[in-house]
Amino acid sequence: MKIAKDNLSAEQKKKVYFGIALLSIIVISFFYYAFNLKKTTKELLSINTDLTICKKTGYSTYKGYTDIIKYNVNGKKYERELSGRNSVEIGEFYELKYSKSNPEFCEVNYKKPKIINEENYISGKGIIDKKYENEKWKILTFKYSYLKKNYIRDVYLPNFENYEKGKEIEIIINKRNPKISYLKQQFE
Repeated sequence: MKIAKDNLSAEQKKKVYFGIALLSIIVISFFYYAFNLKKTTKELLSINTDLTICKKTGYSTYKGYTDIIKYNVNGKKYERELSGRNSVEIGEFYELKYSKSNPEFCEVNYKKPKIINEENYISGKGIIDKKYENEKWKILTFKYSYLKKNYIRDVYLPNFENYEKGKEIEIIINKRNPKISYLKQQFE
């Protein structure tokens, strides 16, 4: 097989090679930046941290699922877009760990929901539907009814002790938004 000779002039070849080199530099720079940002975040959140409460105010599905959260540190308001969980509802509150040196660096602890107004919640019963576990998450799914409407809820837990499919569990349900519910044990 004979390879056909290209019809590019020396000047055109120079431009093509320059374009390839420039594109390669941009791609390498992006991966370098992304790696260092992840490393910096991990380092900042391993030392000199504090806790606060954040609220999910929205989400985005552009380039993956992300939660939009708001939180306050020392009177200053922050809004961030972080890797999220699509089973977390808008209006939920969670524990947030942030760097004291730079509060923009933070992570949400979905295993620790927070209740701001207890009077908005009512006790109920749920039935465990399934459990899912990987190296990062332990997710318990349960079903429940509220005002003659059925719901399914995923909650993130630190462990799966005493949770078997079909077992009845005590839950609390948000009266204003019944899609939001938790295991009572998450707050004991």
